[in-house]
Amino acid sequence: MEEQGKVIEIRGGAAVVEIEPHEECHKCGSCNASRPRLVMISPEKAGGLNVGDRVEVRIDSLSMMRVYILLYAFPLAAFVGVILALHAVSRSPVISFFGAMAATITTYMFVGRYLKKDRSFSPDVRKMGSTIVNR
Repeated sequence: MEEQGKVIEIRGGAAVVEIEPHEECHKCGSCNASRPRLVMISPEKAGGLNVGDRVEVRIDSLSMMRVYILLYAFPLAAFVGVILALHAVSRSPVISFFGAMAATITTYMFVGRYLKKDRSFSPDVRKMGSTIVNR
């Protein structure tokens, strides 16, 4: 997935990039994608960027799929697994529900830490008109 944007701020070495919506997004608007989004680029990959630079932000499809699995499949599996296990043990729907919610929240906390720590999920950046890609 490749998108274009403009560096609007440098914060602690990291670049804040405003991603411009695609032209097709203006025609639809069903997901509010027609509004600009902000993306934080890590300091390692933001080297050499300045405020006002036009950039191309790229993340490969495999990384996006892994992020989707981490954000949706793992918490859902934790919720369903814990609710079934607790219901089999306690036969109380209230205990099962709150236990499953606690497991889901805990899973999101672990996934959030993992995504922040693993830099393979952060996008690659290239200045427009440049052939060098920061990796």
